[in-house]
Amino acid sequence: MMILLKKIKKKLRNLFISPSIFPKNEELKKIFSSFERAIVLGSSESINNLDITLFKNDFVITMGNFYEHPEIEIINPKVHVFAASHSPITEKVLKCWWGRCNDILPKSTILLIEKRDEKIAKEIFTDRKIFFYSYGGSLPVDLTKRILSPWSVTVVGIQLAIYCKIPKIILLGVNHDWQCIQKYTHFYEHDKPSLEYYLKKENIKISYEEQKQPFPKERLYREYELYQQYESLKEESIKLGLQIVNGDPFSFFDVFPFDKQKQIIKS
Repeated sequence: MMILLKKIKKKLRNLFISPSIFPKNEELKKIFSSFERAIVLGSSESINNLDITLFKNDFVITMGNFYEHPEIEIINPKVHVFAASHSPITEKVLKCWWGRCNDILPKSTILLIEKRDEKIAKEIFTDRKIFFYSYGGSLPVDLTKRILSPWSVTVVGIQLAIYCKIPKIILLGVNHDWQCIQKYTHFYEHDKPSLEYYLKKENIKISYEEQKQPFPKERLYREYELYQQYESLKEESIKLGLQIVNGDPFSFFDVFPFDKQKQIIKS
């Protein structure tokens, strides 16, 4: 009787376990799990004050427009992550943006792209190694299945580092506080090639730049959801014996403990 009950429980449990839809992503663990540190690079203005090249031998994860960094060849990121395309990004804008990325990003850098953009990705990045992922999942992180739908592409970068079981995950250029109270800025100029640049070429307005007052409610609601995601990732990392820290000496983003990397401040 006990054996029969155990078999029934196992069958029921398997019914509720989401299937593996990206078995190829197991390869990411094999490639990167030997690294002691993952450096997740955001695009806040503070990046201009930091010598990121000092991490060129670490598991560097870049995202979005970071390929525009003038020293991207030296930084030589191991993986570059794109969030799923969404409004107001049109197909034309996406192709221009990714075409620019393909020209500049080191050819050895692996791409991690959301499944819905697979067709365009394969059209643009013809000679690159690409892995795909999908939104709509939950923790614990498993990149062979759907993952936590991000409010920021940084959430995907962190999930990648957690999936590869990297002991220490350091965030740089990640500072969400400014988005509610300051102008919309990054380490790069918006009037030069970037997502913002290609949107403007198509006369598409960027809502953040239209912001007229501090603490607009729409931004605050979104920031709350984003911070909750970061909190859940912090809890997940602790369960796994991993550590996520904010290493940016100029960031006040305090979901994760600070470990300010002052040695990388440019003199």
